[in-house]
Amino acid sequence: MPRTERRVVITGLGLVTPLGIGVDPFWSALEQGRGAIQQIKAFPVDGLPNNVAAEVPDLDKKAMIELALPRIKKPLRKSLNFMARDIQLSVAGAQLAFLDAGLEGAAIDPTRIGVDLGAGLISTELDELAPAIDIGYQSNGKFDYGAYGREGIGMITPIWLLKYLPNMLACHISILLDCQGPSNTITEAEAASNVAIGEAARIIARGRADIMITGGADSKIHPLSMVRMTLLDQMSRWSGDPSGACRPFDAARDGWVPGEGAGIIILEERDHAIARGAKIYGEILGFGSGCDANPAGGLDPDGIGTEIAINAALRDAKLTPGEIGHVNAHGASTIVSDLAEARAINRVFGTEAGQGVPVTALKGYMGNIVSGCGAVELIASLLGVNRGLIPATLNCETLDPACGNLDVVTGPPRPTVNPIFLNTNLTRHGQAASVIVRGNPGQI
Repeated sequence: MPRTERRVVITGLGLVTPLGIGVDPFWSALEQGRGAIQQIKAFPVDGLPNNVAAEVPDLDKKAMIELALPRIKKPLRKSLNFMARDIQLSVAGAQLAFLDAGLEGAAIDPTRIGVDLGAGLISTELDELAPAIDIGYQSNGKFDYGAYGREGIGMITPIWLLKYLPNMLACHISILLDCQGPSNTITEAEAASNVAIGEAARIIARGRADIMITGGADSKIHPLSMVRMTLLDQMSRWSGDPSGACRPFDAARDGWVPGEGAGIIILEERDHAIARGAKIYGEILGFGSGCDANPAGGLDPDGIGTEIAINAALRDAKLTPGEIGHVNAHGASTIVSDLAEARAINRVFGTEAGQGVPVTALKGYMGNIVSGCGAVELIASLLGVNRGLIPATLNCETLDPACGNLDVVTGPPRPTVNPIFLNTNLTRHGQAASVIVRGNPGQI
């Protein structure tokens, strides 16, 4: 007898973004068309192609303590010193989602709550490693590994590595919120959040957990991260008003802008959520992933991986392209990535003007949150369709003709009566992941 998979719904949302902490300020900024990209304030920038980013303005250690659930304030104080910025963002987002889902104080079996998060490469604070590395450098510029081993390593705190391991986001959340069920970390750059959400949904559907904390977090506002982006020739060289630097699908786009943040989602088995009277924001209908597998390396400008991921998600959801109300695209604002994505969307949904699917892309507001971008953007579309709106793309003023007849939503949010949307993201290597969600209009 075939096994029927359980339905998976969304019951909690946690946002820590450059547009604000929490759902209300985030949606307000999207509705008003107000972005958060500006000159970097966290540290001085010199010698890089650009000095703009989208920073989370109101999250520091004091704010983390004030935000904390009463039962975890004391352990959080002790663990904050061992949390890199990415971890802090994820822990704050998880608490907001946990509260929003009404799980604090609920009689939930902790062995049935799991964590599946997207996370990225975490850059170390320079002053934590620089003195040790300096020991190894000789006057001739060569590195003496013997000196580094004898004298340098002892200058590094023993718990240094625990502050920067990508899986520590899920570890801290599991410990603080007593999640004893399945736990996993996905490190797949911009595709990470959607893969984590898809995997978390399948864990619930197969009966391995009743509740999963999922999504992702990342911060690329760091000197090392920005040097890395420069060496990879990814960063925008926009010289105008910083707010216009990130331009998804626009003819003048020239690279991406770093951002930071967390998008955390509580997924729950539908009957379990109904039984405890939870608010249901929407339902996960399908998930798919793909990869260009380009023999030459890098991103295939034809977007084969994105097309594979979208079609896989449609098959999983048992939907046709015509049943999708809008696509929340990756829209990284790089020339090749946006072109690849546009070609994939046009092939799946049609290329005739006025007949394609509405497309939005939100990095013009908050830059590229990388491992957290998929979850943050999914939440944006979910909040929108539950209000009967598609959030609009910022800074797409002149659609690149090479993107075809892509129906990019610009200006104010566009009214919609279709609560089903597809969220898709891809990496610079052509890894792609797509999630299909049906909103629950009225649940805002």
